[in-house]
Amino acid sequence: MTGIITYDSAGRVLVDMTMKMSQMQGSVDTGTANGGTTIPAAPTGKTQFYIVVPLVDLQLERGKKPGVTMSGGTLTWAFSFATNGWGYFAANCRIYYGYY
Repeated sequence: MTGIITYDSAGRVLVDMTMKMSQMQGSVDTGTANGGTTIPAAPTGKTQFYIVVPLVDLQLERGKKPGVTMSGGTLTWAFSFATNGWGYFAANCRIYYGYY
């Protein structure tokens, strides 16, 4: 952890500005199909995370981002939406992953 904690003379916490710093490990582009990739494990005691960023304008083009799962060194994604014949499509996205 990084940050600063200040106490008053009685030992009470006045300011606690500690935080965990994140470290990006990589990214993968989804294309427009379900998929997955192997990712490196986080160091002991760290928690992995991901962020999905669309590479198209979702409002203009009505694209849908995929659902993402991280488990056992594998990052997978899947697109899911009602297919009534028009209106939506699987949007190409970039998934950034790392740990904190």
